[in-house]
Amino acid sequence: MACLSRFLVRQQTWRVSDIALSLAVALAACFGGSSGLKAGEATSANQRMLVPVRPGVGALDPRGRLDPDKGPWRAVGKLQVTTVNRRQTCTGTLVGPSTVLTAAHCVFNELTQRNFTPESMHFLIGYDGSRYTGHAVGVKLETGPGFRFDHNRPTATAGSDWALIWLDANLGSADRILPLIDHSPAIGSAIMLGGYQQDHPLVLMADTECQIVGRAIDPEGLPLFQHNCTGTRGVSGAPLLIEQSGKWFVTGVDVLGQYGAGGYGVVLDEVRKRL
Repeated sequence: MACLSRFLVRQQTWRVSDIALSLAVALAACFGGSSGLKAGEATSANQRMLVPVRPGVGALDPRGRLDPDKGPWRAVGKLQVTTVNRRQTCTGTLVGPSTVLTAAHCVFNELTQRNFTPESMHFLIGYDGSRYTGHAVGVKLETGPGFRFDHNRPTATAGSDWALIWLDANLGSADRILPLIDHSPAIGSAIMLGGYQQDHPLVLMADTECQIVGRAIDPEGLPLFQHNCTGTRGVSGAPLLIEQSGKWFVTGVDVLGQYGAGGYGVVLDEVRKRL
């Protein structure tokens, strides 16, 4: 396979970057209008809406709003990084009682070219508009070795674009933790992708009918897999979920998207060694 960076350029791929979201705006929006979707209304394949083309979404939008208090979404939460002069938000997953899995670029400060401090990271579980079930702050951070984001080479270290955040409180009960799968799923496997996205930042939106469609390698030789799930900015760090034997697992972390539906996920081999 050709170098991923060249491949992604040919596919007009963009990076699902961190969103600068003012906390004040978010709080104000909590008391404003809603998306008009009811909890649990995941849009089926034959109900896809025609919408303006957005990065990672395309002309057809299969996403629907889901209840963050129902499995497997009970383990998926909103990650907010807050400093004096910067706000950004992504999605994360509880993979342990106090451990969140997300994307490394979600905790990376492009201005300083360093990671944000753990204490600037806030994780909200069960987040749905004006309410959330639990909140905790980071106390420890580990990211993929060698990860750096460079606007000139956005795919350079994509294979190491993962992060683990340890929190100051246990938010993950037995039914709020998702295990990592212990192998690499086959191409064609059915998966789901959901998170708190730029166009619906206050509610959990998911594409529940998508697949793994291929594999890739970043310029450093690290593996990625390609999926056709729909998701836009803010879904960075979200889990790619797979069901096996009636149980849900995290099979990857969403880190890259492209114009039109689809993107790339980080393979979890290195993450498993840290847990």
